[in-house]
Amino acid sequence: MSDLVIVESPTKAKTLTKILGGTKVLSTKGHIMELSKDYPTKEQRGEGWPINGVDQDFNPDWKPVYGSVKIINEIKKEAKKADQIYLASDPDREGEGISYHVLQILLESGIPEEKIKRSTFHEVTETAVKKSMEDADKVNMPMVDAFIARRVLDRLVGFIVSKKLNSFLRLAPLSAGRVQSPTLGLVTDREDEINAFIPEEFWNINAAFSLNSKKYDAQLFKLPGISEKDFKINNETEAKDIEEKIKTEKFSIESIKVTNRSSKPSAPYTTSSLQQDASTRLSMSPTNTMRNAQELFEGIDEQEGLITYMRTDSPTLSNQAMKDIEKQIINSYGDKYFEKRTYTAKVANAQEAHEAIRPTSISRTPESMQNSLNEYQYKLYQLIWNRTVASQMTNSLTEKTTLITSSSNGEDGHKFKSEADKLVFDGFKKLIKSNEKYDELTDLTENQAVDLEEIEKEQKFTRGPGRYSQASLIKKMEEIGIGRPSTYASTISLITNRTYVFNINRAVWGSPLGYAVSGSLSYFFHDNFMNYDFTKKMEDDLDKISNGGLDRQKFTKDFYESLLNPVESMVKKSNEDDWNPYDTDTLSTFLDLSSSSSSRGMHPYNLIPTTILCSKKNPAINIRTGQDFTENDLPISVATSDEIRRETDKNNGDHLMRAVRRKKDGKYFLACPNQDPERCPISYDIDAWAGRGRRRERALAKLKEEMAKPNHNCCP
Repeated sequence: MSDLVIVESPTKAKTLTKILGGTKVLSTKGHIMELSKDYPTKEQRGEGWPINGVDQDFNPDWKPVYGSVKIINEIKKEAKKADQIYLASDPDREGEGISYHVLQILLESGIPEEKIKRSTFHEVTETAVKKSMEDADKVNMPMVDAFIARRVLDRLVGFIVSKKLNSFLRLAPLSAGRVQSPTLGLVTDREDEINAFIPEEFWNINAAFSLNSKKYDAQLFKLPGISEKDFKINNETEAKDIEEKIKTEKFSIESIKVTNRSSKPSAPYTTSSLQQDASTRLSMSPTNTMRNAQELFEGIDEQEGLITYMRTDSPTLSNQAMKDIEKQIINSYGDKYFEKRTYTAKVANAQEAHEAIRPTSISRTPESMQNSLNEYQYKLYQLIWNRTVASQMTNSLTEKTTLITSSSNGEDGHKFKSEADKLVFDGFKKLIKSNEKYDELTDLTENQAVDLEEIEKEQKFTRGPGRYSQASLIKKMEEIGIGRPSTYASTISLITNRTYVFNINRAVWGSPLGYAVSGSLSYFFHDNFMNYDFTKKMEDDLDKISNGGLDRQKFTKDFYESLLNPVESMVKKSNEDDWNPYDTDTLSTFLDLSSSSSSRGMHPYNLIPTTILCSKKNPAINIRTGQDFTENDLPISVATSDEIRRETDKNNGDHLMRAVRRKKDGKYFLACPNQDPERCPISYDIDAWAGRGRRRERALAKLKEEMAKPNHNCCP
């Protein structure tokens, strides 16, 4: 009896070929069918087709992916020879969609349905694969419906809204998306919060005390007659007054309090937590993380997979995995380090897979695999192995000492606080290293008199919200229900590649174009896909469809109808109003965006006037300081109308570098406003404007070098 196994990945196909011996394994190399991009015919338009690839009943019109016909023909050929066919693509919606398309192709070619089975496994190991083939069943049609619904939704937004957005903003190519656009909204909303934040001044007073030559540091936290809750030193005058009073007082130890605090390990990784931790601990982007996780899942050098499926909402572990982890911990660290724990999903409708991301064999330690893996694979595997094993280890125990030094034991004294942490038992921290610092206070007792050795006042300002990192952006997306594990990394890559955002020193900055796109879409679709609650409900509804609890066609029809009015309003405003996307003055009140929390309005989003001067005499200086750029100078700074006029008058012409967007790929480059190639080089690295640290330093150095060349004659 001959079997045929069909998977979506060539690497997985090679691994399964070795695991299954003589069984034929073919790869679809990803999706083999996609929604048609052909414009509806006259007859189809008459029937009510809303868009390319979607008919009047919101059913998909599939066409082979470019280059997949050869793969399809090979699958048909081998299927006719097989006694049993197993569709073994990944165990999620996309994988179910691939299996569904292969099923339809085989049925259309005359293969009996009873010969075709769906096999799902969450780890590419011999035991798991063979067990899944024994338990193989039919393609999960509710999950296929959810796959189709998502594709249709994305086509409706992508083809209908994106085209109108291009016309509206007078710029192409631009894109809108059901997931990418609200994600961009998160970034620009955070930028508004940052711009609206007004720092408030406050002061700290720090002191050094001593007893018998033993010194310790402390910070003032309470003033006489004022509760700890209301403690605040507002300005330097107040700080000086308090400092002078403290210098005249005598101090003693009011109290010493010792408390024990335990910390428990985190759950095994889900897709979201893996991407966040890999970003924080390994400085790996979500895309890089998922690429290497895919390689570990599919197997290295045709060996069985090293980790379970990497797209999952679930932190649970199988019973066998927990037994293997228990054995590993007891053998390596002893009984006192093991504590059995179970974890459940915190995300509603967790459905991507049934288990956390874990090693397929705990006995394969990171050290034993180091020579078989590249640098990124090894670091990621080590991260996953450590987290999985640590999840079944005991709590760590910390002893916290809090010492209060006071000029009075009553409410009338100045009180200082000192704190120190001492690690009593490492527990899971034997594997999971942290940045916590442990120290001990000088050996003191209550009521002892101490000497004030030093006192120092320190000016501070309240800190506003920080920009998202890619890790914290994923965490926020998961928190409010935008997207699913399989889309987090690709969504962030998409808005980055579109230059709607820039990733600068691991922080995500909204670009002027990102503001224009987000602001325009929010203006018209604020009650639709740009509304976070609306987007979350859509994801929840897709989950309901995958569980058989909601009709796909009604869902997609309702969404399409919800788009019609805002799209009509966008087209109407686009036709009625006239504005210049390069003009700072006309954009300042565009769409009433200046009334938002940032009060910034909209900047030009092409031919963007930067604060970098194109000059032979003063090359690449910051016009706001008249000096070279420093680390304190923010990136992506856009010159105001007043600054452009001032610099034009000063330099007898407009010589501010412009950020220009290439039409072919949507990327920005820097150009001199005088674009005569005989007099001025055409393009420069955008990092000189949208970079920071060494990247900006290198780009600015190159910019200065170019401006100093003899053929650079257009600017002063």
